[in-house]
Amino acid sequence: MAIKLVFPTVTVAKSYLHKEIDFKKGMTAEYFDMCKKEIDAMRVRDPQGRRRSNAGHGWQSNDGIDDNPIFNKLMREIKRVVAHELMPYLGAVPGTAECKMHNSWANINYTHGWNAPHLHNGCFYSGVFYIKADGDEGNIRFIDTHFKVVGNLPNMPRIRESEVESPRTGDLFLFPSGLMHMVEPNTTNKDRYSISFNCETNDLDSGLRIKSSRVLDEENCGFNFEIDESGKPINL
Repeated sequence: MAIKLVFPTVTVAKSYLHKEIDFKKGMTAEYFDMCKKEIDAMRVRDPQGRRRSNAGHGWQSNDGIDDNPIFNKLMREIKRVVAHELMPYLGAVPGTAECKMHNSWANINYTHGWNAPHLHNGCFYSGVFYIKADGDEGNIRFIDTHFKVVGNLPNMPRIRESEVESPRTGDLFLFPSGLMHMVEPNTTNKDRYSISFNCETNDLDSGLRIKSSRVLDEENCGFNFEIDESGKPINL
């Protein structure tokens, strides 16, 4: 018998503030607090923000985080992780990959704020970095869109319809841009701050050919099913 993992989904979870090397890079609590204050200032300058996947009580900035010098250190570290840690794992020859930010934005999830299920088609990898989070303001949930099949195997522990992470300050998550995901409602009285982004890579001559295209608006991603606030499928 041959058992294969067909089209495995590669995600990355990386935590900062826990190792001495992170402090040498400047990834400190003081730096994250400075980023939080800048996001608060952005909200004052643009109180309406924009409405995409953010639902309930939440604020989202327009694109441009990667052009703000306050966030340069963070953006530089994210691009390093993609190019020098993720890409070699995917098969790129070390040192040949480059990472470029396509777009990036800030999020604040207030009490009862959540993000509806969505994906970021047309890019390579997407991600989120948590500027201020205590782990209880709503999980990020990655959803298997083949859950019709999964639903026929409810008692199989190795087959899940979703994967959940409870983010804390300094956590970085990377995932394929086409992976469905959502943020569960914030049931606390605390606000959570995060930076989301989509990134591209160069075409590689190492046999791993990855070419990005423009990022599609979330409302044009073409859902053909409905999902409730907890990420469960309905009306299938």
